Amino acid sequence: MVVTLTILHYHLRPGGITTVVRNAQRALSKKFDVRLLAGFGYDEKPARNRALFEADARALMKRLPRTGILHTHNVSLGKNPRLAYAVKLLAQQTSIRIINQIHDFPEDNRPAELRALRYCTGKRDDRFWREFCYYDLPNVIWATLTTHDATRLAERGIPARKIHVLPNPVDDTEFSGSVSPRAETLTTLTQYARQHHFLFDPRRPILLSPMKVMVRKNNEEAIELVKRLKNYQLVISLDASSPSDRAYSERLKRKIRRERLPVAIGAGKAFADPLPLFDIACAVLTTSKVEGFGYAFLEGWLRRKLVFGRDIPEVTRDFVAAGMDFRHLYHELDDSTIQRIAKLLAHQPRALIEKNRRVVLAHYSLRAYARRYNEILRRCLLGSFD
Repeated sequence: MVVTLTILHYHLRPGGITTVVRNAQRALSKKFDVRLLAGFGYDEKPARNRALFEADARALMKRLPRTGILHTHNVSLGKNPRLAYAVKLLAQQTSIRIINQIHDFPEDNRPAELRALRYCTGKRDDRFWREFCYYDLPNVIWATLTTHDATRLAERGIPARKIHVLPNPVDDTEFSGSVSPRAETLTTLTQYARQHHFLFDPRRPILLSPMKVMVRKNNEEAIELVKRLKNYQLVISLDASSPSDRAYSERLKRKIRRERLPVAIGAGKAFADPLPLFDIACAVLTTSKVEGFGYAFLEGWLRRKLVFGRDIPEVTRDFVAAGMDFRHLYHELDDSTIQRIAKLLAHQPRALIEKNRRVVLAHYSLRAYARRYNEILRRCLLGSFD
């Protein structure tokens, strides 16, 4: 009998977790009857009182499945506290097996989400929100993206035996596709840059930063790095979306245009998929300071591109443990770092690129994700998580 696996998220709008959900669906569709459940949206508005908050959550619970396995993604972040409470009610009142996967913690530089949780009932109640965000029930296990986050989740009261590290899958089937026509990509990128008043020279080598403009992504450092390298230009895939990040993006754009820097922001929206930008880049740059998982550390290798930039040890230590070589990443951007990067880009280490590509395929591909997932779920399918 095929087991039904329902993957739950707030929405399926374009973005990081939506990519994760779609990749997981592809990876697991041969083993499970995978269904996506979304359309809940964000709802950070506090209720007038706790009784109304609980009534709203009970209404949401009616939309959740009662059988099979429910895999939630980031519902305890605080984007919709009522949904997080609904999932706990479901776990308490039914025997459905639940995997709660944490991508981000609201306590980590997420002031709006943390406030939404604290005041979800109309007044501050830290004990209440923690009880429905972090709990131990017989039919619930937890997943994190990294071993670092697994340790932090245990510190919040979840038994370590109930926590499993489940890294995000990379769609290696997509990233193993044919190479995009370079001339066509450069033409599209040139047109985009002209329309948005960015400088772009199709003859100049391109560094790709495959991420959204966000304060925590540290895009300003990427711009400074390219400015100091002098011979390169930078493409940042996606523009900001949240109000605070949009303000950050506008400040960066003013600097780029005022100083006439060779940087184009948001060019990813000019393409149907990310591969053309990867293919025209001579290397992939990540300057992020905070990552839940860190796709940017993995995807470029699949297109045989050097990935370089700022190290995030709490994220990359898992990649290194899997066999990747990240000794070329930096911790501080200074003159000596710029010199090392210039040499690295001029004489790219093909052996390193091929080695890291093999590790990504072995440990983070769709097949690897399915294998790891099946191991975790074996206990779920046989009975109690305990």
